[in-house]
Amino acid sequence: MFRKLFITTAAVSLIAGGAFAQTATTPAEPAPAETTQPAAPVVKADGFLAGNIIGESVYNGTGDNAEKIGDVSDLVLDSSGMVKSMIVGVGGFLGVGQKDVEVDYKSAEWAEKNGDRWIVMAMTKEQLEALPAFDRAPYDPTPPTATGSTTPAAPADTTTTTPPAAAPATQEPAPAN
Repeated sequence: MFRKLFITTAAVSLIAGGAFAQTATTPAEPAPAETTQPAAPVVKADGFLAGNIIGESVYNGTGDNAEKIGDVSDLVLDSSGMVKSMIVGVGGFLGVGQKDVEVDYKSAEWAEKNGDRWIVMAMTKEQLEALPAFDRAPYDPTPPTATGSTTPAAPADTTTTTPPAAAPATQEPAPAN
């Protein structure tokens, strides 16, 4: 039985191989020659997106020995919508034990190193850690306070009612025949 299976499998392989060899393939058309155009100049915007600032590392310089002193965790806007300060997370490990401190946004400088923009501050990590912890509570939205009485006002009566219909007159029962 095994011998018949082996012979059958070998025969099918030989026949199928011959059939595949007979099919002709057409050569692929050559790809059109690419024309190289000079790259368009990259124009950098005059400003920054908040989403690109939050999460960025803050360094104490741009030199080869520049030290990472924290990460931007939030921005504080003033009443006119301008950035007033940066909240920098300092210390901790992977966000655990990190202390958020507030630093003036104008004290941050932007530098380019190896094609990347760096946030640079003239501070040490120890100076950041010595700042008081940032209190977010004043910036959190508060629910509106109730004014006046705590009892809700009664709704105005805007429905009109019609007087009930008069009761039908009583009639005498019909005589029974």
